[in-house]
Amino acid sequence: MTTAASTRKLSNFTKAVYGLGDWGASSATTARSLFWLFFIVSVVGVDIQLAGLAFVIGRIWDGINDPLVGTLSDRLRSRWGRRRPFMLLGALPFGVGFFLMFNPPPFDDPVLGALYYGAVFILYDTAYTIVNAPYAALTSELTEDYDERSSLAGWRMANSIFASLLTAGLFKLLAENVFVNWFEGPDALVSGYAVAGALWGLVGVIAPLLVVAFVREPTRYLEEDTEPVNLIQLTREVFSNRPFRIGAIIYLLAFGAVDIITAVFVWFLIFYMQLPPPQDSLVLALVLGVAFLSMPLNVWLMKKFGKGKTYAGMMTFWAVVMVVISLLPPGNLPLVLLLGALAGLGYGAANAVPWAILADVIEEDEWKTGKRREGVYAGFLVMLRKLATAVGIGIVLPQILASSGFVEGNVATQPESAVFMLRIFMGAVPAVLLVISMWAALHYPITRESHAELVSKLAERRAQKAATAD
Repeated sequence: MTTAASTRKLSNFTKAVYGLGDWGASSATTARSLFWLFFIVSVVGVDIQLAGLAFVIGRIWDGINDPLVGTLSDRLRSRWGRRRPFMLLGALPFGVGFFLMFNPPPFDDPVLGALYYGAVFILYDTAYTIVNAPYAALTSELTEDYDERSSLAGWRMANSIFASLLTAGLFKLLAENVFVNWFEGPDALVSGYAVAGALWGLVGVIAPLLVVAFVREPTRYLEEDTEPVNLIQLTREVFSNRPFRIGAIIYLLAFGAVDIITAVFVWFLIFYMQLPPPQDSLVLALVLGVAFLSMPLNVWLMKKFGKGKTYAGMMTFWAVVMVVISLLPPGNLPLVLLLGALAGLGYGAANAVPWAILADVIEEDEWKTGKRREGVYAGFLVMLRKLATAVGIGIVLPQILASSGFVEGNVATQPESAVFMLRIFMGAVPAVLLVISMWAALHYPITRESHAELVSKLAERRAQKAATAD
C-alpha cells in the first residue's frame, strides 16, 4: 500500500481494492440508468413526465452539493485521511436510499408518487455524493504519475464495468423471473424489484467500506486551507483552469452519450428490436462484458498514443457503431449481439479515458494555487454530469417521448412515432455529442511530457518550501 502521493508504482493490491470500491456506485448507477425509469413508468405506472420531474428534483439538488462535499473532503484532516471518513459516513444511507428507489410509493395520487420518488432520489444521490466524490478524488491523490493514473483508472473502470455487467444482466432478470415468484397477487412484480433493490443496496454499503478498510491515503498535505468556503470564488478558480475546461467538455459529452443510451436501451431492445426477456438482458450483459474485457486495451492505447488520441479514435468507432445499431432491422438477435459486442469497446473507452484525462488537471491547479484540491475537481465534474442529465434525461427525453405518444405501464407495443424517437436517442443524438467531444479531446493541452515536467517542477518547489520551513 502507498502512504504518500508520488510517481512510484502502486501495488496491484492497492489498485484492486481501489477498483472494488466502485462496485457500489457503478452497480447502483447502472440499475438506476437502465431500469429505474423503466421501473417507475412501465412497472409502477407513473406518468413519464412526472417521472422526469422526480428525476430533475433529485438531480438539481445533488448537482449543487457535489462541489460542497468535494471542498469539505479537501479540507478535512484526520488520522483516516481526507476521503475515507466521508465514504464511511455515506455507505449505509447510500444503500438504504437505493433500496427505496425500487419500492412503490405509499401514495395512490400520481403527483404525490412523483414527489415521493423525488425525495427518495435526493436521499440516494446525496449519499452517493458523500461516498463517490471523495472516492473519485483518490485517483489523483494516490499517485502523480501520468501512466500510473491511466493504470489506476483502468483498474477502477474494469471493476466498474464488471459490476455494471452483472447489474445489466441480472437485475431485471432476477426481479422479473426469480424474486417475483416469492410473492403473489398484482404487486408481485413490484415486490420482485424491491428485493433486487435490497440486494444491490447491500453491495452499495459493502464496496466503499472495503476502500476505507484497506486503502491508505497519502499522509502528505499541503498547507491547510482555512479560508471560508466561497462557492462563487471556487467556481471561478476551477473554471480558470484551461485543461479542466477542455477535460470537462470531454467528460460531460462522453457521459452524456452514455446516460442517454442507457436510459433508452431497454425500451429500444423491447419495443424496436422486439427482443423478449431474457434476450434483452443478454444483449446488455454482452455490451458491458466486452467493455470490461477492453480495459487492458484502453490502458495500453493511452500509454502508446496518449489519452487525447485514444479517446478520439475510440469515440469515432463507438459513434459509428451506435448509428448502425439504430438502423438495424428488428428481431435479428445474432446481428444485435455482434454490434453490441463492438459497442462495448466504445462504451469501455467512454468510461475509462475521461477519468484518466481529468486526473492530470490537479497538478495544473496546484502549480497556480499551491493547493491540492482533488475533491473540489471531482465534485465539480460530478455536478456537471448530474445537471446535464437532469436536463437531458429528466426534461428533454420524457417530454419528447411523451409528445411522440409513448405509453406508460406494462404494455407490449408502442406507437411507431415513439419507437422512431427511441432509435434517434440510440444513434443520432449520442453520435453528435461524441463528435463534439472528440474535437475537445484533440485540443487537450496536457501530454505525458508536459505533465512529467510539471510534476518535476512541483516536487522542486515543495522541497524548497520544506527546506525553508526547517
